Amino acid sequence: MSHEHAPHDEAIEHAARAGDPLSRWVAVFTAILAAIAGLLHYEEGVLQTQALLFKNEAVLLQSKTSDEWNLYQAESSKGHMMEIAAGLSGHEKQGYYRDQISKYENRKKDISAKAHEMEQQVAEANLQSGHKEHPQHMFGQALALINVAISLAAVTSLTGSRKLFVVAACSGAVGIGVSIAAILHI
Repeated sequence: MSHEHAPHDEAIEHAARAGDPLSRWVAVFTAILAAIAGLLHYEEGVLQTQALLFKNEAVLLQSKTSDEWNLYQAESSKGHMMEIAAGLSGHEKQGYYRDQISKYENRKKDISAKAHEMEQQVAEANLQSGHKEHPQHMFGQALALINVAISLAAVTSLTGSRKLFVVAACSGAVGIGVSIAAILHI
């Protein structure tokens, strides 16, 4: 049974075995960034799931809101039919049709109030989804920067270039900075 290594794993092992201090720093730096990246992947997944749950809630509420407005329209149509019937009927049936018209108007008010409340719930669910999406995108950007830093560190251990290690460190630092900003937006 063989054990496969990722490309940067071999570079880290080589750096750890090498005697020069840069190689040791690269190995420690890469290990720290890999651990941070693991935590960021987890948090990004949590935020993505939460954003999707809120978005799904918004879609379901929007569907129910549409149903309420359809019911409102049906009650309105019934009320109009009663108005036509009242206009075409004799005086003895006028009271009955006016009562029916009033009943439909009252139902429309209740349905309208419920539909407006549901529209506010849809807006709130969409807003909550958006609040989760923004830091989730920031975690994705941070992860990209940290992955670049890890890759550059692996190349640094192979080349021994201190300048490349500085670039890797800058990329890692910016990635960590973006992840801190994302945490503050949660």
